[in-house]
Amino acid sequence: MKNLNGDEKLEYLREKISKGKSLTSEDILALTLIPLMSGKESSSDRSLKSITLAEKIPESNEKLQCLTLLYALLDKFGDEKAKSKFKEVISMTEIGKMIRDEALKEGIQEGIKEGKKEGKAEGKSEMLIKLLIKKFKSVPEEYKERIRKLPEETIDVIATDIFEIDKAEEIEKYF
Repeated sequence: MKNLNGDEKLEYLREKISKGKSLTSEDILALTLIPLMSGKESSSDRSLKSITLAEKIPESNEKLQCLTLLYALLDKFGDEKAKSKFKEVISMTEIGKMIRDEALKEGIQEGIKEGKKEGKAEGKSEMLIKLLIKKFKSVPEEYKERIRKLPEETIDVIATDIFEIDKAEEIEKYF
């Protein structure tokens, strides 16, 4: 790759893309390999220029192929600046938007699931506090707060053991 001039290839592809011409498979491959070719600029700068040029390709299978190959290359050889620029470019493409929307949907589902789990645990702790108040007539506020912070499994154990607990102070062994 070092014996190929990346600057010349970049200029050739820049002109082809600006004129709206279709890229061949060889062009797509060349565009993705420009960072590994020789040139006056650093490999990082050539990476950034390749990404910028790929960004100018109209939405098509060619653009997707090019971005996919660039991603694979940058994942192995790219610096943080090039990776950041790639992330910016991919987020603006249709596939990037699709990935973002899917991630957002998964995040919302995970949040709902976590919220239900926390609500269930909170409900169990409040029910346990009510049972303890019913059994002992009162429960110190400190115990109530500590019960609310207990893991759900511990709350289940206390609820199971409640008939064997004779004094409210015996709850301390679960804290």
